[in-house]
Amino acid sequence: MSKKKMSKKKKLHILLWIAAVLVIAGAAGYTLFIKPMMEQEEIVYRENTAQYGILQNGVTESGTVEFGVTSQVYDLDLSTEDDDDDDGDDDEEEDYLKVEEVYVAVGQRISEGDPVYKFTQSSIDKVRKTLTYAKTEAQIALNEAQTQYDVGVLTAGLSYDETMLASSLAEQSYNNTIAQLSNDLAAKTLEIEQLLADIYDIQCSLVDDDYRDQRDDLKEAYEDAIEDVEDASEEYVTNRITAAQAFRTAKESYENFLEQFDESNEEIQDKIDQVYEIQEEILYTQQLMQKDILEASQTYESDTLSGSIAQNTYDSSLTGYESSLKKAKEELDDASQLLSDFEEFIGDGTIYAQGSGLITEVGFSEDEYLETAGVLISYATSDAMTVSVDVSEEDVVTMKVGDSVTLAFTAYEDETYEGIIQSITTTATSRGTATVSYPVVISIQGDTSRLYEGMTADVTFITEATNAEVIYVPRKAIVEENGK
Repeated sequence: MSKKKMSKKKKLHILLWIAAVLVIAGAAGYTLFIKPMMEQEEIVYRENTAQYGILQNGVTESGTVEFGVTSQVYDLDLSTEDDDDDDGDDDEEEDYLKVEEVYVAVGQRISEGDPVYKFTQSSIDKVRKTLTYAKTEAQIALNEAQTQYDVGVLTAGLSYDETMLASSLAEQSYNNTIAQLSNDLAAKTLEIEQLLADIYDIQCSLVDDDYRDQRDDLKEAYEDAIEDVEDASEEYVTNRITAAQAFRTAKESYENFLEQFDESNEEIQDKIDQVYEIQEEILYTQQLMQKDILEASQTYESDTLSGSIAQNTYDSSLTGYESSLKKAKEELDDASQLLSDFEEFIGDGTIYAQGSGLITEVGFSEDEYLETAGVLISYATSDAMTVSVDVSEEDVVTMKVGDSVTLAFTAYEDETYEGIIQSITTTATSRGTATVSYPVVISIQGDTSRLYEGMTADVTFITEATNAEVIYVPRKAIVEENGK
């Protein structure tokens, strides 16, 4: 009974021992064989064909495709703000071109001559009418300005001639004024001299000997006649009559003499009064003469100055007319040119593409008015696609504008494109850092119809090449394994 139990225990220990060995063996096998096999890098190989030709070595940099965009613009400043009351149309927008149909969309490829826009015929007619009216108004304004200019030239010419004549006669007029005033003064002076001479003559005649003797004789005869009348006897009538007649005669003669004396004195007084009046006139004339001489002098100086600047005055008078005429001509030229440009632009009412490429912008939509200048369409042309890359300072010194490069696009692995260096910027893009590089722009050559903006491109700059053809494999056929 006991022997049997020991035998079972032994078997149990053996089983446990075997299980432990199996576990240890499994762990060791996993560690030594399975785990290394699981961690081993799987290498995938691709076939590449060796090629025969000239072997080239270069520098490869990555960049992205950029479009060179060309814009077709609408640049007519119609300025059609005139309201045509005759049409009874209150819609001012009709003064502008209205888009009836748009034939293109962004992302579409177009060719030169493809239709882009079509405009409504009513808007075309409206704009054409407005521009024609503006040209007619400008022509009328020019005619009016020309007339004003012609009249202005004639008026200014006459004024110039009058000024020059007045200037030439200014000195003569001044001298004539002085002479006339002097003559008036001299005449009055002579008149005073004549009056003084007459007074002197009268006074002299009143005090000369003959005059005194005549006065004494008449006085004496008058006094004698008085005495004879008084002495005449009353008995003798004849004596009284004779004495009375002699008295009357002597008295009349004496009184006449005295009357003439008084008249002479009055004449002297009258002439003295005239002298005073003339002296006042002379004083006034002298004052007037000073005033007239001053005015004549000012007139002379003014006319002389006007004559010296007559040409400038003439030119200045015409400046305004010339300016108006010039402006009117310019406005007519502008109106004519605008109408001509409009006719050239509108053609048959449809706008066509001026080049070929990929549409990147459509400036106007259907039913929209072209109220301002703007872009009709923008398109990327196939001959203006570029790739910009940064090249290190060690490599950029081996390059120059016009060098050929090779381009490979990620989207087209088995194809290559040719390119030409378009520009090399001399300003570093990473100044102050450990790595200095310079932007280089590549112009893509050939058919670029399958390229799009933003595509990644590897640009290879050829730095050296073999002189003879050799067998070579592409660089991408070489792989690295464990650092080798």
